[in-house]
Amino acid sequence: MFTAIASYAMQGRWKASATTAVISVLAIIFPPLNYLASGVISLTTLRMGPKEGVSVILSTLVVFALLASFLVGQLWVAGLVLLTSWLPVFLATLTLGYSRSLAMALLTASGIGMVVVLLLHLLIPDVTSWWQGMIEPFMANLSLQPSWQLNAAETQALTARLATMMTGLVAAGVCLNACLGLIIGRLWQSRLFNPGAFGQEFKQLTLGKPAAVITAVLMVMAITPLKSSLALLVDILPSMLVVFGLQGLAIVHAVVSIKQKNKFWLVAIYVLLVIMLPQMIMVLAALGVIDQWFNLRARSEKSGTNI
Repeated sequence: MFTAIASYAMQGRWKASATTAVISVLAIIFPPLNYLASGVISLTTLRMGPKEGVSVILSTLVVFALLASFLVGQLWVAGLVLLTSWLPVFLATLTLGYSRSLAMALLTASGIGMVVVLLLHLLIPDVTSWWQGMIEPFMANLSLQPSWQLNAAETQALTARLATMMTGLVAAGVCLNACLGLIIGRLWQSRLFNPGAFGQEFKQLTLGKPAAVITAVLMVMAITPLKSSLALLVDILPSMLVVFGLQGLAIVHAVVSIKQKNKFWLVAIYVLLVIMLPQMIMVLAALGVIDQWFNLRARSEKSGTNI
């Protein structure tokens, strides 16, 4: 079904725009669909070129704005989706198109996440207090629910904790959307026009030692007392974890293929990602960072035992 969506979108600018807009509207109800919308933009840009990609984004903006205004009465939603979803995936796709490097494209997506962090810290004097003010009404309503088990002090502590994390999480969300949209678009391009190409490209993904060193340093900082005084740098970490988590996932795919293991192992990894996303991202990201020095895929090819 998903390939049929891509095939339909490839039939012209307005079909691509209508597809992206409709999926984006449905994503208001079921947010993960937004990745598919970003995938259509990525596919269009990869296949038809940057100019057509821009045309599709602008056309989508018009269609989506009309639909959003009619259905939810909030015209500003179109601008928010443009800045957080369509534009980031377009920029990441441009990098892939010009560099022919999936690694560079994913690092561009993490760079966009960093820009989000910088802008929030520059535009909002006390970003943590701002987030706390945004979260408190939601938590107050949540605490009134019969199933809520935390007392007032615990609820306040949780609110304060979430406030310190929100900038990094929002940036990581923008980064993740760009990465998954790019990967979906590249996968669709491969299936429609060059079957099998993306699988090999993804399994060979390597982000490089400089990015790995930065990520490792940020990971150490995030668990030391320094994190409170270096909030901006710590807020960058989630975006780096996203891209190195994807490299870790690429390593798992490669090792399963090399060892000719049952596909159950991949299914298990994806199920764990759904039910334990933060923990699995950390594990996969650590795997991706370590791989820069230990080349786990090459070791797996040479060894007769599992990693």
